[in-house]
Amino acid sequence: MTIKLCRFLFTILCLWIFIDATAQTVSPYSRFGLGYLRSNVFSSNKAMGEIVGGYRSSVGLNPGNPASYSELSLTTSEIGANVDISSIKTKDSTYLGTYGTLNHFALGFPLKRNVWGMSIGLLPYATTNYKFQQQNVDTFSDYKGKGSIYKLYLGSGYQVAGFSFGFNLGYLFGKEEYNKGFSFTDTLNALNTRSNIKMNVSGFVYDLGVQYKKRILKSTKDNHNKTDVFITVGLFGNSQVKVNSTVNGVWERFYTLSSGVNKIVDTPLSLNQSKGKIQLPYTIGGGFTIGNEFWWIIGADFKYSNWSSFSSPASTNKLNDSWRASVGFGITPDYTGKFIKRIQYKIGGYAAKSEIRVDNTGVNEYGGTFGIVLPFVFGRDRVSTNDYLQLFLMGDIGSRVPQNSALISETYYRLTFGVAFNSLWFQKRKFD
Repeated sequence: MTIKLCRFLFTILCLWIFIDATAQTVSPYSRFGLGYLRSNVFSSNKAMGEIVGGYRSSVGLNPGNPASYSELSLTTSEIGANVDISSIKTKDSTYLGTYGTLNHFALGFPLKRNVWGMSIGLLPYATTNYKFQQQNVDTFSDYKGKGSIYKLYLGSGYQVAGFSFGFNLGYLFGKEEYNKGFSFTDTLNALNTRSNIKMNVSGFVYDLGVQYKKRILKSTKDNHNKTDVFITVGLFGNSQVKVNSTVNGVWERFYTLSSGVNKIVDTPLSLNQSKGKIQLPYTIGGGFTIGNEFWWIIGADFKYSNWSSFSSPASTNKLNDSWRASVGFGITPDYTGKFIKRIQYKIGGYAAKSEIRVDNTGVNEYGGTFGIVLPFVFGRDRVSTNDYLQLFLMGDIGSRVPQNSALISETYYRLTFGVAFNSLWFQKRKFD
């Protein structure tokens, strides 16, 4: 690993810590479960409705289905950052909130080109960051939460006779904090309550995937002209797993004196390094793509997770089973042509039922995605060169709509900026 790469990795990690430390969001939905679940979809297919089941790329990474690593032909380093804007609508008010973080950072290596590949990366798994209040006639409730859980993964995929098999072994780590207070505003010496819970999370998780790829149309004899049409079908998922948790917290009852000083009455609950387990759900999904990543491609996905089985020592909220259906399309006018013709255009859409349950009411999600990919080539041969990079600009416009119209609805606008390098540092040259 070169000094240049080491400096780059160090810069990325510092940037990640800085952005995450300054990130804020006001979405009240991030208080349920482990928080807002982050997508494990990278830049190359994020704009196509986040399809992963049948998506394969020789120059991009798709950890959503680790079987896709077997398609790698070039060493790839990839990074992506998100900027999210949320519009929260209540009965009589609308609030805006922003959130920014690095979406992912990963490396991919073709151990044997187009046959055996591996990837290692770091990405956020879940984010909790909310602050909101409820004011009634004579009561006041205050809710605050913050924290992030990350996933460090190592995966590999191998292809034989058109079939590819892959896995990701991941390690979750991070911490989250929850604060809640309830008080009577118009009554002196009334018994109020407040709680502060801090939870550290750690443990291993895994993902499995399989894909089958078959050429259904060979349009040229030149292997460098990427105009053949393929169909790829894939399955992905994981079983239920338990990860470790360590909880520290206190629940206090108090009253407020006329001077404004809080007087603690008792502490019904106090936890100090309490060990426990978090039950994570199983997920199963599948999908397909038809086409070619260098020409045109269309695909669809469906996945299901039984979040109703979720349990956590820091939360008593029940969740719903979730599902998501998505479609995507991408096209490149002429990958062997001039720069303007090599720009890729992508679009997609999705509909989902969230795992969130509010007052025994579910939340639906709908949205559309779009994006462009700008390819910059280093070398004379724009197709077979080993040195080039891609710049990604992706958008996602969607809504969380509770089935009870009296509850909070949310509209979000997400921008993803990504960069993928292919053998800029890793390819050893015979001549300089």
